[in-house]
Amino acid sequence: MRVVSDAGSETVLGIIGGAGVGAAARLYIDLSARVRAATGSLPRIALWNLPLSDAVEHAFTGAQPDTELVALAEGLVGEAIDRLAAAGAGAIAMPCNSLQRAAAHAAAARGVPFIDMIAATMDAARSSGSRAAVLIATEATRAGGFYEGYDMAIIAPTASVREQASGLIARSVTGPLPSADEMRGLVERARVGDAPVVLGCTDICGLLDADAGAAGEVVESLGCLVERCAEFLGATAASPR
Repeated sequence: MRVVSDAGSETVLGIIGGAGVGAAARLYIDLSARVRAATGSLPRIALWNLPLSDAVEHAFTGAQPDTELVALAEGLVGEAIDRLAAAGAGAIAMPCNSLQRAAAHAAAARGVPFIDMIAATMDAARSSGSRAAVLIATEATRAGGFYEGYDMAIIAPTASVREQASGLIARSVTGPLPSADEMRGLVERARVGDAPVVLGCTDICGLLDADAGAAGEVVESLGCLVERCAEFLGATAASPR
């Protein structure tokens, strides 16, 4: 009886958690299920949780980041990569928009491959054939321009849609979770022509019905990261959601 999978058995993925505990948990759960469905075995995953205080976490998620505390958070990201590399991680992933660039730079400085969630998301959005996308994300992500520069115009939702999105994002962290109907209503209000709607905030990913992302109409950042990580771990690619 085979106990451990032979294919890619030494491949380890490192996940940086803490900057969105729920998102890191969903990445672990969804990725494990995705790889198991494709290979019949669970993947090797190492998780390092950033020991963020509430003050530090709020410092980089607000529209006006506190530069001193952001620098502290970025230092903790560097420590996380060191710890995960020491644990044998062959690549690093982080389900957080605000610290995505910092994690990518820190990984590059250490010679560790980084699986870029934002790049994966924009690749999926471009596959829709549209040259623009509507971005639903935190005010910090929108203000930081994290999804710009990927050969696709980013459309900001109206002020009322941004306010609705902020409320649902807050609830996804503190509870109760937004319902599928609420998320569907948000997406419908955000639509602009045939442009896909990108759910950039990982905290609100995975809450829509399974068929809501059909034909590239909705692109979820966390789902795109799951697919890229699955590819790294040896699972065949599926259509990103």
